[in-house]
Amino acid sequence: MKRILVILTLLFCGFTMNAVAQKYSEGTLRDVLDNLAGDHPGLNNKLQLNVSGLPLSELVTSVALENNLNVSIDPDLNQLISYNFYDAQVKDMLVFLYLNFEIEYEFVGSIISIQKREKAVVKPVVVPPRKPEVSYNPANKFLSMDLKNDTLWQVMEELTRVSKFNFVVDPEVRNQRVNAYFLNRPHEQVLEMFVKSNELELEKNGDYYTISKGQKSQPVTGPNARPDNYASKIKNGDFVLLKNDVGTLDVFARDVDLEGFIQAAAEETGVRYVIYSDIKGKVNLDLTDVRFDELAQMVLNGTNYSVKKEGDVYMLGENKVEGLRKTELIRLNNRTIESVKTAIPNDMMTDLEVKEFVELNGLILTGSARKIDELKTFISSVDVVVPMVQIDVMLITSDKSANYITGVSAGIKDAPTPTTGTIGGSGVDVTLGAQSINGILNTITGFGLVNLGQVTENFYVSLQALENNSVIDIESTPKISTLNGHEATLSIGETTYYQEVQVNVQTSVTNQGVLQSQQWKPIEANLSVSIKPFVSADEHVTLTISVDQNDFKGVEGSTAPPNVLTQSFASMVRVKNGEMILLGGLEKKQKSDAGNGVPILSKIPIIKWLFSSRKKSRAKSKLHILIRPTVTY
Repeated sequence: MKRILVILTLLFCGFTMNAVAQKYSEGTLRDVLDNLAGDHPGLNNKLQLNVSGLPLSELVTSVALENNLNVSIDPDLNQLISYNFYDAQVKDMLVFLYLNFEIEYEFVGSIISIQKREKAVVKPVVVPPRKPEVSYNPANKFLSMDLKNDTLWQVMEELTRVSKFNFVVDPEVRNQRVNAYFLNRPHEQVLEMFVKSNELELEKNGDYYTISKGQKSQPVTGPNARPDNYASKIKNGDFVLLKNDVGTLDVFARDVDLEGFIQAAAEETGVRYVIYSDIKGKVNLDLTDVRFDELAQMVLNGTNYSVKKEGDVYMLGENKVEGLRKTELIRLNNRTIESVKTAIPNDMMTDLEVKEFVELNGLILTGSARKIDELKTFISSVDVVVPMVQIDVMLITSDKSANYITGVSAGIKDAPTPTTGTIGGSGVDVTLGAQSINGILNTITGFGLVNLGQVTENFYVSLQALENNSVIDIESTPKISTLNGHEATLSIGETTYYQEVQVNVQTSVTNQGVLQSQQWKPIEANLSVSIKPFVSADEHVTLTISVDQNDFKGVEGSTAPPNVLTQSFASMVRVKNGEMILLGGLEKKQKSDAGNGVPILSKIPIIKWLFSSRKKSRAKSKLHILIRPTVTY
């Protein structure tokens, strides 16, 4: 029931609206036209129109006649239109015209009345008169002013009220408009700068001040001034100022006092300014189309003075003056604050206080804004991602060796020799005693007519036929990661101990003897790698490398220290990111061939094996060091 009531209310509003023009939103107007199209289907018809320079009233009338619509249009709607409608519904055209032209619709039954929209009457806004902003602190006698085109007598009235100072204003300048901005400065200094910047004079008479019109300085053309070819210019000494139509300046100056030049430029451009301290120095320049803020920055660069803008007021003076001094925290995003301060050029830190703030990874800067901005630019240029370098060092060691021992030896010892030795996978190494040899001789005698007899009991025979082969391959691949420009070290190894015995002989008369002490001392064999990488812009890596490798090589005795083999390498190389190169290596070959035997007989083929012994050895060792750096960001 509620839904039916709402629909009836909308239909009633759509068809029986009063004759007062109303402004519709696009959605509301579409709803009204959709409801009206139920009884007047012509609103849903599609148009194909291409008109140019046709009055609005004629367009609407033609469309209404073509689609059987009741339309009344204000004859004052005669603006010319040019449009192309293709397959657009009539109601869409009516919405388009409503949104793009100052027209209003009235719906009376089935009649659509189109009238010119009445403009709303805008009531003038009454702006209350501005009250000069003046404040005075009687505790320290500091005065502040913020004046924007205020009347002089109103300013003095407000100043008298807050400061209790009395002022007498010359009637000639009573209604003069003044501008100034001063913040917490001594009142005498503020009053002096106020009258100076507004071409007034201040005189103190007892317990009151008199303000009158100031004396303008007569224009003087300097010997180096430009030719008089500008319509509006200010000349003073050896400089010329020309204000352009867009508010910029054409400036020429030759050996002009800096403070006076800045004041003249500010007054010519109409900017408000405050000078906190005397600005000393000379200026020489020739510029065109320059703004006041750009001009002030240019002439103060390289000096102990700076300019700062707050709102629309420019403040000038020494860098260390309160109000011009600036403190800012600069945080680094891509690297640590460590060593950044030492990298800053000393000239950039002149007249600046720079402190490291490790907890926030930044620098605290105090000084002039110009110097801080310059230092910020430098820090931004060095605040880049520091590359991470991973270095793979491959140490490849290969040892190959072969030993051959052959021979027969016989002799007589002082005592009988037992038969000992081995015959098997390790070779033949046998020593035969007299008993074994006589047994062999007896066996041979039993098979023939020859009697070989017996050997003495101290006789022996030694037989050797040995071969030993060894192949050892060792590959070590330590990996080190470090930041660009920082040294990384790696040490891997083992520690063993040997016994050191110390013997002390006491030779005193009363107490003679020997004292013995034992101590275990350590000895290390390590693989130590030290690398310092430097990554260039083209991702080539320069490496300073030092490699030391120590290995244990056996022990001579049970308490003796082990032998240590030492191999060292140091170099500087340049490698492309991801490539592997051979830093260096050592290849060693060793060959030995020794023997002894009976002269002449030891050289006769075949029988030489019975009258000699020989020892041959072959050894070959290789050491290669390869390296591969990988740069990541």
